[in-house]
Amino acid sequence: MRYLLLTLTAIGFLCSCTPPPPCPECPEADWSEFEKNKATLESMFAGFQAKSIDPSIYADDFVDVGTSLNEADRNKAEALEQFQMLTTMLTMELNDAVYLPGIDTANFEMDGSVRYYGKWSMQMGEATEELMAYGSMDFNDEGQMTSIQHYADWTATFGALLQANPEIMAQMNAME
Repeated sequence: MRYLLLTLTAIGFLCSCTPPPPCPECPEADWSEFEKNKATLESMFAGFQAKSIDPSIYADDFVDVGTSLNEADRNKAEALEQFQMLTTMLTMELNDAVYLPGIDTANFEMDGSVRYYGKWSMQMGEATEELMAYGSMDFNDEGQMTSIQHYADWTATFGALLQANPEIMAQMNAME
């Protein structure tokens, strides 16, 4: 009986709570910068998928932030070289992408950066692997990308694709 009384009291208390009123003066967010920069990011991904890298997307001071263990950052020239190598070796397709605006952590307002979550389908020879990825990209006032930070297990995925393609692995070992 005691548990029944406590349960009924708890249910009554929960039912009596009302949600707070909606924000009376919530400002409208300006999505235009996010949409412009998102289009640039989508263009970059379309280039990866079409095996065509557009250098004009990237600012002269672009940095590809090294997010893997002991990975160094890459400047624009180094990043473009790596992107070209990847698109030469792999056929890539981005699926289920979700794009979100980044925010300034001081004032919680959109800052023009773009984040994305997605699943990359990557094919090398006859082997295909899927890779979940998260990335955050910053842009300058001209809409060029100034930095990219990518988080995914690229090394394991690339290694699995190479193991499934011993002829490509042999070619890479011969180049060393």
